[in-house]
Amino acid sequence: MKKEMPPKFMMIYLCSSCGLESGYTENDKPVCRYCDATTSMKLISKQELTPEVMAARLKKVTDNMLFNLQSAFESMTEDDKKLFPQDKDAEKEMLLLLDKAKKFKDDVQSLELKKQEDKNQV
Repeated sequence: MKKEMPPKFMMIYLCSSCGLESGYTENDKPVCRYCDATTSMKLISKQELTPEVMAARLKKVTDNMLFNLQSAFESMTEDDKKLFPQDKDAEKEMLLLLDKAKKFKDDVQSLELKKQEDKNQV
């Protein structure tokens, strides 16, 4: 079995069907994480894989997550609300989810990388 080399690059691809981005390393085959369409993925960014690049990507992903949840809440139809269990208020459940997602996003956004000298101390 061939051993895979550790990744060196963060590569961001844009889906030509849904227009959303997906991040991979050079060791991964890019496929859209969001739509089921067989589509092409256009490379839009290639950066050396560093803690700073990974942190920036994580922050962008949490921004997108919250934006998409807010959009889903705002566009929720009566048919969508029927998908929730009968004993649950769909709008209330979505607001609770949005609150948790916002707290998670805020926690991720406030993360700071340790400085190199901090890493070397035991």
